[in-house]
Amino acid sequence: MAQHAEARPFPAIETANIAIAICSGSFIAVLALAAYWDPSIRVLHLFESLPYLLAIVLCLRNYRAGYALALAAGAFWLWTAGILTSFVRSGFARLMVFLATGQVDRPDILIAVPAALATGGLCLCALWGYARLPRKSWSDIGVAALALSLMTGWFLAIFALFAPRYLGMFRQLFS
Repeated sequence: MAQHAEARPFPAIETANIAIAICSGSFIAVLALAAYWDPSIRVLHLFESLPYLLAIVLCLRNYRAGYALALAAGAFWLWTAGILTSFVRSGFARLMVFLATGQVDRPDILIAVPAALATGGLCLCALWGYARLPRKSWSDIGVAALALSLMTGWFLAIFALFAPRYLGMFRQLFS
C-alpha cells in the first residue's frame, strides 16, 4: 500500500515564520554592519540582536510568545528610530539623495532604510504569523503587553550599560 505524505498543517504559518526569520536576520545584519563601522556600539548591537535571534527561534517553533516578541522588538526599534529620533526620516532623505545623484554621502544614515524595512516587515510578519495560529486567546493580549514591557526594559538596560548617550531620546517621555 502506498504511503501518502501527510499534509503539513498551517503552511501559512511556516511562510510567515520564514519571513520573520528573514526580516530579523536582515535587521541583525544591519546591526552588524553598523557595529563594524562604529566600534563604540559593537557590544550594544550584540545585545540588541539577542531578542531578534530569540524571536526567530520561537516563531520557527510556532510559539505565541515568539510572535509577541517579534512584534514588540520591531515596534520598539521603529518607535525609537522613527518617532523619538529622526534616524529613519534622515535615512530615507539620504536614499532620495542617492536616487537623485547616484552618490552615497552618508552610508551610516542610509543604513536606516533597510533597518526600518526589516523591522517594519518583522512587525507585519509577526501579526501575519499570529493571525494564522489556529487558537487564540484573550490572554495573548497580556503576552503581547508583557513582551513590549520586557523589550522596553531590555533596551533601556542595554542603552544604560553600553551606550548611555542614547538614553537622551527618552527624556521627553519623563519630563
